[in-house]
Amino acid sequence: MSNVESEREGHLDVRVAILDDHPLVREGLATLLAEAGEGISLNIVSVGEEVDTALASRPDVVLLDIVMADDVPVAEKVRQCRAAGAEVLLMSATASPSVVLPAMRAGALGFLPKTASVEEVRTAVRDVAAGQVHLTVDLAAVLTADPQRPSLSPQELRALRLYAAGSKIATIARQMEVSPHTVKEYLDRVRSKYEGVGRRARTRTELYVAADRDGFLDGAEESDGR
Repeated sequence: MSNVESEREGHLDVRVAILDDHPLVREGLATLLAEAGEGISLNIVSVGEEVDTALASRPDVVLLDIVMADDVPVAEKVRQCRAAGAEVLLMSATASPSVVLPAMRAGALGFLPKTASVEEVRTAVRDVAAGQVHLTVDLAAVLTADPQRPSLSPQELRALRLYAAGSKIATIARQMEVSPHTVKEYLDRVRSKYEGVGRRARTRTELYVAADRDGFLDGAEESDGR
């Protein structure tokens, strides 16, 4: 997080910029989000359609409409926001994988349809402000359609989740009731599958980042040993 502050335990103050080319939508969203919410206060620091103006307000999170009239690729806007230290939550009336996926790969941490409730938006902003991917049914459907998302077997997925959570190979082997050699084989297959779709994921950190981005860690098991 960049500027996110905690006034008291469990309460967050998040600076939010809203980028949308429909004035009624962005102004209405700003009004609704500015109302007090349990555990989180959203300080709306910029409302408009210019990325540079939004980033000048030093937001923690940018709510970014995917399709705007300026024809600038949304992935480029995401990269601008990330370079300025802001996390990005995508919003749109449509969920086209051809648009959402490049934006996610550029660094966005979540996607919400414009039918989402205000509380759903607040929850998503909290997750994104903390640097966590906000996975929804809508985003999961988009990610599943991603040709750059490898297809993992149940055992490969379980080994990946435990490894990404910080477990040692021996610990994973005990939990999965297989040999350490088999665990290593599962993880090597995962790495190979990522390489097969053109993505590097060799180290534990790289595997964690890739798995988190792809929604593989949703419902992940907790590590019981380092």
